[in-house]
Parts: sequence; structure tokens; C-alpha cells
Amino acid sequence: MYGFLVSLADHYSRPRGRADTSGMNRHPTRVWLTVGSLLTLGYFLVPPGAVKVACWAGLMTAAAAAVVVGVRIYRPRAPLAWYLIAAGQLAFAAGDAVGYYDLWVRQIEPPFPSLADYLTLPFFPLLVTGLLLLLRRRSPGRDLPSLIDATILATGAGLLSWIFLIVPLVRFPGLSPLARVVAIAYPVGDLLVLAVASRLWSSAGPRSRSYWLLTLGLVPLLVVDTLYGLLSLFGTWTYAGPLDLFWVAFYLCLGAAALHPSMRSLSEPVPTPVPRLTVRRRALLTAATLMAPAMLVIQSLRHQPLDIGVNAVGTVVLFVLLTARMTSLAGQAARQQERELALAKVLDAAQQERIRLAADLHDGPVQELTALSYGLERVDRRLETQGPDAARVLLGEQKIQLTEVTRTLRNLLSELRPPALDEHGLAGALKLYGGAFAKQANLNISVDAQVEHRPAPEVETIVYRVTQEALTNVSKHAQARHVWIRLAAEEHSVDLTIRDDGIGFDPVQAARLLKDGHYGLAGMRERVELGGGRLDLDSRPGEGTTIGVALPPRYVPSVV
Repeated sequence: MYGFLVSLADHYSRPRGRADTSGMNRHPTRVWLTVGSLLTLGYFLVPPGAVKVACWAGLMTAAAAAVVVGVRIYRPRAPLAWYLIAAGQLAFAAGDAVGYYDLWVRQIEPPFPSLADYLTLPFFPLLVTGLLLLLRRRSPGRDLPSLIDATILATGAGLLSWIFLIVPLVRFPGLSPLARVVAIAYPVGDLLVLAVASRLWSSAGPRSRSYWLLTLGLVPLLVVDTLYGLLSLFGTWTYAGPLDLFWVAFYLCLGAAALHPSMRSLSEPVPTPVPRLTVRRRALLTAATLMAPAMLVIQSLRHQPLDIGVNAVGTVVLFVLLTARMTSLAGQAARQQERELALAKVLDAAQQERIRLAADLHDGPVQELTALSYGLERVDRRLETQGPDAARVLLGEQKIQLTEVTRTLRNLLSELRPPALDEHGLAGALKLYGGAFAKQANLNISVDAQVEHRPAPEVETIVYRVTQEALTNVSKHAQARHVWIRLAAEEHSVDLTIRDDGIGFDPVQAARLLKDGHYGLAGMRERVELGGGRLDLDSRPGEGTTIGVALPPRYVPSVV
């Protein structure tokens, strides 16, 4: 496992296309994996006793410490989320340390529930809250379809957990009411983790290295917690057995995720996607919705009392969620039809613009250049017949005409691609335009443009034009005082966010604006999507408007 995680961290820490010569990005991860592996070996090799307890507790505590160190090094936007995750890990470590100390040092079987359980249980709400904060920062928009999908999966898993874990715990002989509540709290905590993990797995944005380490690390945690619950019911769980490697995998992945430089991206806002019902997603949702009847079949085959009430509640919940999901799909289909209409209008407008430019070129610069050609022939003849002085006067007239032609051509070229992009780059062009527009429209405009990797010229033009149109809309309709523009152009993505503090509006009205002949928002969306990207609009009356744009760094034409 150590070799796999080291190779994974090395590969993900190295910038693509460039040699990693310093090794500084890999150093914290390598140190953590080395320490974690040594503690794991100590845990499995030494006999039961204080050293074994220290190795296990040290591994869990070191994972929490790695999270704190990662926050201190990389300064993510949501440090509280990571600190909550670290606090949950410390609670888990404290619970296991107390339980194993009683078992291996004091050599007594601790009662249930014991101090170890009370220390361990906070792990679940702390971990879930931390993940929710990361998810909230990562997906600030409203992504109802993904939320519904995650809830359907969690509900289906909850029905399975009810059959195999919760009901046996409730009916387990000899347990006090408090013990039953504590016992049920464990599978319920895992269900909460599964629900948040499902939502995180379906979230938008780039799948960074820290993202994969954290989200995939949750899988062995959920697996081993479920196995622990099942085997404990039958009394066949073995302490310090091979199944503990699942917990080890979670601890190592958690520490590696926090110590990787890309951990900052987990709390960076990204545009909300349109979830597609892929074959895999449909299969998972179908399996989850069939859990209610499957639950009755399983209980009948096992000759258990049928939990009609729980099954009815689960069926109603799944039915409501599926209805909401179908309603969302119907809304997506309607919006897709509107976007296709907008695309047709935008393409028609683009074609008309090309026709206009061709006419302007033909009637303007082409005619003027033709006249200039004749004028140069006259200069040549006058030079031969009347001498240099007479030719010089005529040549001066041609220079004036050439200057005028050049000015006209520059104006036409600026309509195709702003010259500021070539002169100052994308970041400089946005700052210059933002400053000029702020003075013109009496707005306070803040531009934060970070260009680590310069995008293709076509992508730069899209970003610049969208910014122009967005600021024009703010000036005309938003009644805003402040506008914040943030651009992050990295190796694999170009993200633009434009936010204002204006009066906002109901996004549903955007469809009516299109029907009334206002193509500003539709034009921006189709310009972005024709470039292979995505534009998201988030606005509420009285709460301002936020436009999020995500583009690939290379122009990838797409058909909406």
C-alpha cells in the first residue's frame, strides 16, 4: 500500500509537461506515508500491550496532525472544514485508544456502551460537517438533481442497513435502551457519511489529486465499518486482524489528501453542472429504488417479521424523490429546448455579423486599397513626367489615404479579437477594461486575474467578450455598486466568476427576456458552450447576481 500511495502522490504532485526537480511538493506526503507505514507495521507486528495501543493511536493521531499541517502549509479557503475533519479523527483516536487500552493493557472486556464509544461517536458528525462545508464551498450553487440522487442512494442503503444492522441491534437480547441507541448510532453515522460522500462524488469541478485521495479513502472506511457491525453481531470480529487494513487505508488517504498541494482546490467554488443520467447513474438509482420491495423479499426469505411501516416510509420517500427527479429532468428538457432556440438565434446573428463584416470590408478597405493602388500608379507616372517634387505631393495624399485604411482595418479587427489581449495578455486586458468601465459606469470593479497557463486565443476572446457583456448588463439593469471579477487560468481549466451586489432577478425571467428579443444572457451562454465550456447563473431578487464560467484551456467546439 505504501508503494502504491507514494507512486500516486508522486504522479499527482508532478506538474504535467514539466519535470519536478525540487521534490518539495512530494516531501510532506512522503514523510506522512513513511510515518504511517511504520506505525502500521508496529501495530501488526508487536504483541498485544501498551506498544500496540500506542502504534494504533499514534497512527490515528498522526492522520489528524497531517490534516492540521496541510491546512497550515496550503491555507485553503475553508480551513474550518479541515479542522473539523481533524477533530473527528482525534475523537476516533481517543475512543480506540481507550478501548484497546482496556482490552490489551488492563485485559478487561469493556462494557457496552463504554467511555470508548462516547469518545468515538463524535467522529461521525464532525466528519460529516467538515465534508458538508467543503461541499458547500465547492458547489455554492443549487444542484438539486445531484442532491436528489445522493438522497436516493442513501435511502436505498438505509433500507439495507435497517435489515442487516439496525433491526438485529434493536432486537439483540440483553441490551439496555441506552446501549441500543448507541449501537444504532454507528450504522446511522455511516449512512450520513455515505450520503455526503455520494454528493461529493457527484460534485462538479476538476477531480484533483486531493479530491481522489479523500473521496476514495471514504470507501474503505464505510466498508470496514459495515463489516465490523455485521461480524460483531455474530461474535466473529477479530481485533488486529487483516480487516484493520481498511481503516489504515482511510487514515493514510486522509493524511495524503491534506498534505497534497491540490487540497486547496477542494474548497474552490466551481460552476454547477447539469447532471447527466449516465448508464452507471441510472443503474445505481434503479438499484436504490428497488430496495423497498427487496427488503420485504429478504425478510420473507429469512423468516423475519415484515417491517411494513419502515417499508412504507421508505417507499414514500423514494417515490417523492423520484418524482422530484423526473420533474427536474422535465425542467432540464424545457431549458434545453430554450437553449437550442437561443443557439439558433445566436448562430443566425453570428452569420449576419459575418455578412456585415464582409460587406464592410468590400465597401470600405477593399475599395480604398484599390483606389490606393491606382494612386500609386499615378505617383509613378508623375515621377517620370514631372519629377520628384510633383510626385511627392501626390504621395502625401496616398499616405493619408493609407492611414485611413489602416484605421478602418484596425476597427474591424478589434471586433474579431480585442487588441488588448495581444498587447497585455488576458489578465492585463481584463484589468484595463475593468478599470476603464468602472470610470465610465461609475462602478467599483475589483479584478483578481491569475493566469498560470495562458489559454488558447479563442478561449481568451470568449472570456473577454463574456466579461464585456456581463459588465454591460450590470450597468444597464443591476443597479449595483460593486462588481467582483475573478479569473483563474490553470493548466487544465479556465474559471471566470463575475459577481455583483445589485438588485438581482429571478433566473426564470431569463427565458422571457429571450422571447422579447434580449439575447445578452443567451449570447454569453452559447458563446461559452460553443467553446466547449459551461456558464452558470445564480441570482435572487435583492441578492445580486453571480455568473460562473468554466472553459477548457484549449478551444473545443461543442454542439449544445
